[in-house]
Amino acid sequence: MDHGDPEDCEIGIGTIKKLYDTDIPILGICLGHQLMALATGAKTAKLKYGHRGPNHPVKDLNNGKVYITSQNHGYYVKDDSVDESKTLVSHVNLNDGTVEGLRYKEKKIFTVQFHPEACPGPEDTGYIFDEFLDMIK
Repeated sequence: MDHGDPEDCEIGIGTIKKLYDTDIPILGICLGHQLMALATGAKTAKLKYGHRGPNHPVKDLNNGKVYITSQNHGYYVKDDSVDESKTLVSHVNLNDGTVEGLRYKEKKIFTVQFHPEACPGPEDTGYIFDEFLDMIK
């Protein structure tokens, strides 16, 4: 067992697999992003140094904007393990190209690796919560 490895969260992954099979809207943040990815067959890997602090540039591939995000994690979702038939990469880290967001094509589910509630940059990532609220209406 490696300290902080999301793959060790077997009970959580099992619960998320059950939730995935429902129509319940889900927004996963940080560990939730990783656990949803694992529950749907993707893999995670350890970052050499981790993403820590309020200064990580992340590009939203839907609107083309770059946001300065707050992060605190040591693992990432491996982009080559994401099932593109059911999942779309929505955000990428501009420092190292890692997956920062996923949208599940036929589900009301999306996830982000960063912390949108922290809002450290000049552009507020609070729109993530607006999108989720619109989704559950």
